Amino acid sequence: MAIAIPLRYGSTDPKYLCVRLLHSILTLKHSLVSDQARPTLSTNYRAFENMLKMMPSPKLDTSADPLTVIKGIRSSFDMNSLIPKPSECQIKKEVFEHDGHVVDGYWVNYPPKDIQKHSDKILLYFHSGGYFLGDIH
Repeated sequence: MAIAIPLRYGSTDPKYLCVRLLHSILTLKHSLVSDQARPTLSTNYRAFENMLKMMPSPKLDTSADPLTVIKGIRSSFDMNSLIPKPSECQIKKEVFEHDGHVVDGYWVNYPPKDIQKHSDKILLYFHSGGYFLGDIH
């Protein structure tokens, strides 16, 4: 098992392997137990949803400044602990400046199988959710 599991998931990072194993077990559970209320949801999604529900909820101070509360929620919700980034994935920050405005950009490179694709196109992704949760990692 010590050799088969890292080979299966392509990583030796213990945190990443634990999360992937938990997801696989929950996916198997959901493939055996159907959800009558939401029959179109995939077993993978329902397993991920269970993993999100396992994370502790942040305590909110309703009398505090809303921006302070949001910063606290952002720092407490570490998506990287739920879905660790594979060790092969590289994230490089680049700052773009135009007409007096500065924007942070990130180049994500994930070459798991040495696939070489040459293109003059890039994917531009805008974070949704009002920047309430999560970050590039």
